[in-house]
Amino acid sequence: MSVSAPGKLFLAGEYAVLSGGTAVVAAIDRRVVAHFVPGAKPSTPLVAETLRAVRDTNHAGVRPFADGAPEIDSSALSEGGLKLGLGSSAAVAAAAVGVLLEEAGIDLAEELPFVLKLADLAHRAAQGARGSGGDVAVAVFGGVIAYSRRTSESQVNVIQPLAPTPPGELVVFRAGAPSATVEHLRAVERLAERDPVRHAARLREIGEAAEEFLRAYQDRQPAALIEAVRQSCGALEALGRDADLPIVTPPLVAAAALAGECRGAAKPSGAGGGDVGVAFFPDPESAEAFRMRAP
Repeated sequence: MSVSAPGKLFLAGEYAVLSGGTAVVAAIDRRVVAHFVPGAKPSTPLVAETLRAVRDTNHAGVRPFADGAPEIDSSALSEGGLKLGLGSSAAVAAAAVGVLLEEAGIDLAEELPFVLKLADLAHRAAQGARGSGGDVAVAVFGGVIAYSRRTSESQVNVIQPLAPTPPGELVVFRAGAPSATVEHLRAVERLAERDPVRHAARLREIGEAAEEFLRAYQDRQPAALIEAVRQSCGALEALGRDADLPIVTPPLVAAAALAGECRGAAKPSGAGGGDVGVAFFPDPESAEAFRMRAP
């Protein structure tokens, strides 16, 4: 028995989604695969948290299952032994919970919200209750989604499916050495503690750019979407300066400048600091010019 889950790209709304804003997140065609192995022990703290989440649930349809644990293959989201910043931990949580629930007799296709609940619970436990859950949501549901995390336990997270491709052309590129998402989140938390007004202003700017991105995405307006990406990159760079954190690194600055010369715009995808960038262009010719000129 095996279950797979896709990695992700944040297209807009990073950091702002942590405070109730909306993020646009896309699944990618690289996947984590989980197999249930009887008698196995959890290989990582995250896998252990998925076991705990499933075994502690009181869902009526979950039956007891034999001792064992998921065996995880996340190599598709790494290169040369290094993570690529494509949401491997979220995909691991989704795939591991999925294979455990299948082992326990759950029909995953009928229970995706339940899969998300447990995968998000396990993922947050492993990350010290940090993160928005948008990466876990897209690992469970796939496609491209607009995602909002509600700040109250009594509220339900909002997941809105979007068209499978953005208007214009999307180019995904590697933006340097991998970075630790949790460390970036801690730095932004420290900014909130020492200067809550500036922190709120920066997240508001990122959130406003994400809302513009979402409107342009839904209205199929490439020019407006490119402008929203440009605004988003500037807002992320400002947050990084205030948090003493390199969200928009020199390679990303160079990529954004080159994208602008090719009639597009580029930004970090996710927490920034390296990993992956995304660039958007009005037409295939502009996107190809960016690819050809990129180092």
